[in-house]
Amino acid sequence: MENKNIITIKGVEDGLLFIFNTEDITFNEICNALENKLNASGDFFFNADYIIDDPSIFDNKELTNIEQILENHFLHKGQLTTRKIDTEEPSEAVYHPNGGDSVLITQSVRSGQKVHIYGNAIVMGDINSGGEVIATGNIVVMGSCRGLLHAGAEGNKDSFIIIYHMALQQLRIADTVATIPPGMDTQPLKLACIRDNEIIITDYTPNQFRALHLSD
Repeated sequence: MENKNIITIKGVEDGLLFIFNTEDITFNEICNALENKLNASGDFFFNADYIIDDPSIFDNKELTNIEQILENHFLHKGQLTTRKIDTEEPSEAVYHPNGGDSVLITQSVRSGQKVHIYGNAIVMGDINSGGEVIATGNIVVMGSCRGLLHAGAEGNKDSFIIIYHMALQQLRIADTVATIPPGMDTQPLKLACIRDNEIIITDYTPNQFRALHLSD
């Protein structure tokens, strides 16, 4: 397979967006394709900021290797910068904060829509069935969630999820997946976090962050 089918690079507002095709491709092939593409570019990408489209497709070790290759070619990991968005946008999009570490999503995430956030995601509406929010940081949903949530998508196990009405079947933090059992009391405010290498889901109260070492 040619390199152009394994890796696509797009220029976006916050830097270079690297999109990786991992279907039926080994990780070594991905690394070789990335090296070849960067070598062929010469100094064209020198000192640029980069963003990985969906870091959750790699495990922690693979992601570290990818980032090391990019660093060796003098690319810099994109800075987390707060941004306010609505969701009347394409079915799949990547967002970066501007001036902080969070993105505020002002509308519901519709079915079939996939939103990637570099930083924390705060959703003011609902996440409909078939909608996805994937964040490198924490996720807070102020409405009902029937879709997919993945916090700590780059492997941060200290990330957490807070949901006002938990109507989903599964959620994910880092590389850990939790299934919501039928009949579970799913409202109001629920907190999901990793404790003893598994996701626990409890009623949210402010003092939980101190007890679970999720904040200073």
